[in-house]
Formats: sequence, structure tokens, C-alpha cells
Amino acid sequence: MTQYVNIDIDGMSIEAPKGFSVLDAALDAGICIPHLCRVPYVEDIGACRLCIVEHVLNGHSKITTSCTLRVKEGMVIRSNTDKIIKLRRNIAELLVAEAPNSRAVQDVAKRCGVRDVRYPFHNNNCILCGRCVRVCPGTLGVKPLTFVGRGNDRHVETPFNLKTELCNDCGRCIDLCPMTVVPCNGNMKTGEEQLCVNCEAKMDFIEETPGLCVWCYFGEGFQCQRYDLGTGGRIRA
Repeated sequence: MTQYVNIDIDGMSIEAPKGFSVLDAALDAGICIPHLCRVPYVEDIGACRLCIVEHVLNGHSKITTSCTLRVKEGMVIRSNTDKIIKLRRNIAELLVAEAPNSRAVQDVAKRCGVRDVRYPFHNNNCILCGRCVRVCPGTLGVKPLTFVGRGNDRHVETPFNLKTELCNDCGRCIDLCPMTVVPCNGNMKTGEEQLCVNCEAKMDFIEETPGLCVWCYFGEGFQCQRYDLGTGGRIRA
């Protein structure tokens, strides 16, 4: 039998199944917490940092990723404070500068309110979200994809950078990679990167209801759980 706990997110009293993440509880309640690296039913690692929230405990708040934070009875969460909005916007801005050639990254940046990018564009083909690594089933529990290196040298690759017999060609890594979602106007050439403004008009409606899920299209590129992946239509989780 499922056990439930009562938590407070942005002043809203929510009953969530025990063991749920704060992010899942918020999304189920219609509270929008932008996210990118999350994959339903796969362990979260908080790689993209976009889903940060303030966890208020004993009068003090701690900033943490909501996808890795499990709900507890009486928990108080603030997901839309000025501090969080500013930090999340900066993270999204950095992601666009790192990999502008992804509609998924562009989408989530717009959802976070990014209108200008202050950082140099790099046009990389990976943002280290770890979606591919986590969904790769491999063979006999041994995964052919993993993170390699540290700091600026950190990247995803197969052993010795070669395809091995461990890969079963399931294609899940490609399906879930945000870099496979091409921007609306096509690929941007090096030196011509920009923040897409095609969805600028949609931002006004979203900004009128900050923190609430308005079934926007800014999650379509990275398969937000409020979309029906089978039909392409939008549904509630």
C-alpha cells in the first residue's frame, strides 16, 4: 500500500507518495520546475542543475536539486524565489552558450526566462547531462557508455573510444540525447550561434504565471513528463 507524506511547495500543500522526488511531486501538482537531465524511471543525478530549489529547514534554506531530493513529511520547498530564478536563469544561459545547436537546450533556456546570452558560444555537441549514460542498458549489466575524465576534460565515451560488443544498438542513447533535437531554423554554423527568438511571443504568457505549469511547448524537445510521447499530444502526468 502506497504511503503518502505532506509537503509544502511554494505555499501549496501537496500530498506526495513516499519515495517520490520533490521534482516529481511538483510536476504532478502542476508546479513547473524547469529540468533537462531528468529521465522518468531512471535514477537522477542532478547533472544539469536546472531544477534547483530552496529547501527550508529550521529557518535556514539550502539550495539543492529537486530531482535528487526525496519528499519527507512536513518538508518546505521554495522553487520560484528571486534567488532561485536568478541562479536557474544563469545556468540555462551557460547551457545555451555551451550547446546552442540543440532545440532542447534552447527551449529550456527560454522557459527559464533567458533573453540574452552573456557568455561566449562554444557550439559543443555534449552538455554532460548524462541521459545517455543512465539509460544505456548494455549487455549483462555492463554499460558501454560512461563518463571519462574530470573538469574540462570530462566527456562521455565508450571504452577506448570504440564501439564494443557490449552495445546492443537499442538507440536509447540517441533518442534521449538533447543534442539530437535540431533548432527550428536548422543547425547554426560556428561563429553564427545565437539564442533562438522564434518562441518569444510564448514567453509573455508563461511569465504571467511564474512557477505554474501552463503546458508550454518548451519541454517538448527533451520529453517533459507532461507530454504523451506516443502521440505527441500533451497530457498530465
